[in-house]
Amino acid sequence: MEKTKELIKLLLADFELENEDEIIANLTLAKENPTEYLKENDAEWLEEFAPEDALQFAIINEIYDFIIVGDKIDEIHELIVDEFEGDFPEYPYELKLNTQEYLEWVSLQIDENYPDLELIEFGDSFSDSIQLLLVLKKDVARIKELASEFDIRCNRADEILKL
Repeated sequence: MEKTKELIKLLLADFELENEDEIIANLTLAKENPTEYLKENDAEWLEEFAPEDALQFAIINEIYDFIIVGDKIDEIHELIVDEFEGDFPEYPYELKLNTQEYLEWVSLQIDENYPDLELIEFGDSFSDSIQLLLVLKKDVARIKELASEFDIRCNRADEILKL
């Protein structure tokens, strides 16, 4: 569980976290008794569909309130603006960006305005949505390493659509 705790701390290092003990307790349950965790979280379907993804699901589920989730880039942009409490450039409709171009543009904006942060893709949404998370840039390499150990999808913004 130490690596799980480390991953949660790194993913949420830039956020005020009031329920860390609850998150860790829930992840402990997911690791020790995935069937029970999935049942408690109305995700029994995962046990039949992809039981090996129970811990990945649990990690995403426990930090979901911090994840930027959307299937349209202008929707994702609104959520990113919300993360910065409105202190972020507006969506550049005039540029008519595709998803990859938008991710490059928004990453540049984050780098220029918030150089300590980086936008990463984290986890499989089990849908068509893109899941992004703002993390401390200095932690990205370790987050990717831990995510790999847990078999959780984790990419820098410039890697998302290039796989």
